[in-house]
Amino acid sequence: MSRTLDGLNFDMPPSAEQVIALAHLHRQKLDEAIFHNEIHLGEFGLAQRKRVYDFTRELDEQQREGFYQLYNGELKKIADDDDLHPAHAEGGLSIFAVIIVLAVIAIILYFAVIRAIVS
Repeated sequence: MSRTLDGLNFDMPPSAEQVIALAHLHRQKLDEAIFHNEIHLGEFGLAQRKRVYDFTRELDEQQREGFYQLYNGELKKIADDDDLHPAHAEGGLSIFAVIIVLAVIAIILYFAVIRAIVS
């Protein structure tokens, strides 16, 4: 039994090489879609995942889990690290920075507004 997904032919159940080839194809298509202004990347990614989901419905539970482990693992392996947005930068502001900003705002309000009202 054979099935086609995004132009690739798959045995049922698909082999590891076929799943890895699909992950690389999807990564390549996503990279190409980034440079097309008319393509909304969220919708493109969801459509890609929906096609994979529909494809895996023909597999039994254990085959499906193996497919997704291999597919997602390969996508993570070939993902680019974003140097402009490193993971450690996503931590947010420190509480110290927030207190300093609030103190500066309070001082500005005091000298600009409250002092004028009181006097």
